[in-house]
Amino acid sequence: MTKPFLQLTLATAITALTSACNSHDMGNMDGMGGEAGMIPEVIEVDASEGPFEPSAAPDLDPAPNVVEVTLEAKVSDIEIAPGRTVSMWTYNGQLPGPRIEARAGDTVRVRFKNSLPEATTIHWHGVRVPAAMDGVPAVQSPIAAGAEFTYEFVVPDAGTFWYHPHVRSDEQVERGLYGAFVVRAAAEPTTTTDRTVVLDDVLVDSNWQLSDFDPMMQAMVGRQGNVILANGWAHPIAGVARGGLHRFRFINAANARYFRLALPGHRLIQIGTDGGFLPAPREVDELLLVPGERADVLVVAGGEANETMEWTSLRYDRGHGTGDLPDAVVFQMKHGSDAPIATPATPSAFAPIAELPAATVQREIKLEESMAMGGGDHGGGHGSSMTDMAPVFSINGEVFPDVTPLAATLETVEEWSIVNTTEMDHPFHLHGFRFQVVSVDGAAPGVVAWRDSINIPAEKTVQFRVRLEDNPGTWMFHCHILEHAERGMMGELEVAAP
Repeated sequence: MTKPFLQLTLATAITALTSACNSHDMGNMDGMGGEAGMIPEVIEVDASEGPFEPSAAPDLDPAPNVVEVTLEAKVSDIEIAPGRTVSMWTYNGQLPGPRIEARAGDTVRVRFKNSLPEATTIHWHGVRVPAAMDGVPAVQSPIAAGAEFTYEFVVPDAGTFWYHPHVRSDEQVERGLYGAFVVRAAAEPTTTTDRTVVLDDVLVDSNWQLSDFDPMMQAMVGRQGNVILANGWAHPIAGVARGGLHRFRFINAANARYFRLALPGHRLIQIGTDGGFLPAPREVDELLLVPGERADVLVVAGGEANETMEWTSLRYDRGHGTGDLPDAVVFQMKHGSDAPIATPATPSAFAPIAELPAATVQREIKLEESMAMGGGDHGGGHGSSMTDMAPVFSINGEVFPDVTPLAATLETVEEWSIVNTTEMDHPFHLHGFRFQVVSVDGAAPGVVAWRDSINIPAEKTVQFRVRLEDNPGTWMFHCHILEHAERGMMGELEVAAP
């Protein structure tokens, strides 16, 4: 139970908290941009070449429809920029963890060992696994330090997914525990390259070590870093041939950063979202990826020999001063000196996606924020180092874990209205099921797609439909700004047979 508290709006309290932050010792961050505020400026790092993609996990089972891999969570020293080595928590000693690859319909077996100093789990983000394999404390006791556990499930859907802990995830993910999970379809588009790009940021101090975790200050807008990472490296260079059709599978693994991606001078052809392929490719100028979200895009790499092109995260205002930050380079593409190569044809269509029928159950999910006096020990048990005033995040007036599970019935189509009552965006993620967006602030999305993550703009409403098919159990839904989830913006859905 939490201590009694006086609730205030974040808008009322944020000025006082920012002032407190300015006078607070932020872990020896002298000399770094933005150390006085809650959102630090990005440290510019020179571009460097090297292996762009993390290695794939070896498949230890020779059976054609079984993938078996081993993962070990452990403390490792990781070089994230030339000469800059940071103590991180990793899977198999690399950042990101090894890419797991399978085909739709495969059985995946992950033999996991926890060599960390605390308990953890693995959540298979976006993969429709049985509830017992979902890696959340509601259905799985956290795996103790030194213990082992085997995850095993069938992957029903092709797409770009990822894995990460669901215990103290705000700290454990920030420390480096995440990796890509690629499930291929029986027929994939012909491309020159197919690369997975895991996007993240880390908050480091002046010694290039992870800055102290301050749950009060970092919970306000989420812990946003001052070093942007693409596949665990600051400002890497990806070599590409001139011409060709290049596929990038983007994953936003950051705690709180929104990546508004653009590649100036090039058209982006989006072919996939969280739940797999779109019905047809669509051309976009930019791509907004909220925490937890994924997207697949194709790029025709036109240009001159040895030309360098910059993937950039454009300015984005998600509330509370986040729009004040400048654009930032995420990584570069660089042509070689060879002559252009042939460009495969861009696919014209994929499998159609049938719209879900009208819902028989309607739900309203309200996302709420407040400030609390005496609430410093709420949400993950981190405590507050500065003051007894602390942010509290809730859904429908309840603060996780003290929530009443929503009762639902298998094979039912439900329509959820996610109402953001707050003054900042919140990325919403549903476990166990895929949904189709019906409207964003009353406007239709223009494309039918499967999703498991969606941005809920400040003071707006997003409606989606979900069929609760063939997956009983307890499922989480929450804001994927991990500090917000840990401080209460999380709920439970109990799905049972009729």
